[in-house]
Amino acid sequence: MRDGSHRPFPPRGASYAALSRAEMTLPFDPQNRSTPDSLRAMNRKRVLDSLRFQGAAARIELAERTGLSPATLTGIAGELLDAGLIQEAPDGLSTPGMKRGRPRTVLQVNPDAAYAVGIKISLHQAAVSLTNQMGDVLGTATVPIRANRVSPQAIAEICRQRVEEIIQTAGIDPKRILGVGVGVPGFVGHPSGEVRWSPLFAARDVPFRAIVEAEIGLRTVVDNDANMAALAEKWFGIGRRHSTFLVVTVEHGVGMGLVIDGVLYRGARGYGAEFGHTKVVAGGAPCRCGGFGCVEAYVSDYAIVRAAGMAGPDGAFDDPQLAHAAIEKLIEAADAGDERLAEIFRTAGTMLGTGISNLFSILDPSVVVLSGERTRSARVFFEAIRGAIQGNPLVDEHHGIDIEINPWGDDLWARGAAALVLEEIQV
Repeated sequence: MRDGSHRPFPPRGASYAALSRAEMTLPFDPQNRSTPDSLRAMNRKRVLDSLRFQGAAARIELAERTGLSPATLTGIAGELLDAGLIQEAPDGLSTPGMKRGRPRTVLQVNPDAAYAVGIKISLHQAAVSLTNQMGDVLGTATVPIRANRVSPQAIAEICRQRVEEIIQTAGIDPKRILGVGVGVPGFVGHPSGEVRWSPLFAARDVPFRAIVEAEIGLRTVVDNDANMAALAEKWFGIGRRHSTFLVVTVEHGVGMGLVIDGVLYRGARGYGAEFGHTKVVAGGAPCRCGGFGCVEAYVSDYAIVRAAGMAGPDGAFDDPQLAHAAIEKLIEAADAGDERLAEIFRTAGTMLGTGISNLFSILDPSVVVLSGERTRSARVFFEAIRGAIQGNPLVDEHHGIDIEINPWGDDLWARGAAALVLEEIQV
């Protein structure tokens, strides 16, 4: 395990062959995938994504990267130039491997030609962000909210107000907003955006995408919040160096995003990769999903607070802010030698490490990224993770399990929401 954040923008070089498979999904036009318009939209997106992932390039290099014929590439590039989505690079800019001779016109993404709005909703707040189409964060705003005490419609209305404010503050024409990406915890169907279960809502099967889209008036994509974290890594972080990886988020809940060969895995109905609700103890501790013995029931903030006997009338059990404040004190005490509290963190680390070890045995990813608020925890928590992983038969003196700790802050969710919009909404 390597403790310390990795660079947000590692060197470019991801293979486009794996990325191109993601373009075969058109969630907003599922019946017309073979029409000329839809194929042209896929090709436009293919060119844009190549420029985003691999940087500026001449037309001939773009044709090689994307597998498009030079004639098709020239036509697509012309459309993107006319729309202002890409632009000619300044004189003197070259790309790696460009041969000497007659200078070629180099194309690059116009970052401010289009924008994406991101919303991450948790139990205690809604965080709204605005990014350009390269994922650069231009503005953020948060609003306190007790999501499980108001209706989904009320949450959407609160989000609309913040979205309007952040767009107005940035002075951006709303017509240049590609769409809104919304991340929520729980079981989120894709591409419907129906939330089968979430700690945010009292009801099940909430058509949240339709609710938000009707309220805000912009094209909307709703996904599990851990998937947004995985997309942030795919587009702007570790995904530039690894095509297959896991992101495990540990906060008030436990989530996971899984990228396989450059494509976010969601499962047949969009509910895949719910690592936090896999069982590590049969009939064990109760989880807020209604099950027993889930990873989350031992590892999450509310689980730690509950095990420490602090989830009383003050509401720390279901209030992430109170739970987080309590966790900070518990970490300090455990690190100072309180053996009872150290054992709680040790158990949590063992459960998480056991779960991660199982994931490696099943999926064999090149790396696991541990993210979220709990990237800061008691020393024994991380020691227990290492200890549980050492029992994996795939681990020996020559082959370890690579875990990177990445304490991204709000930028993680903002860029993940931008990536969600850029992946799902055609330009």
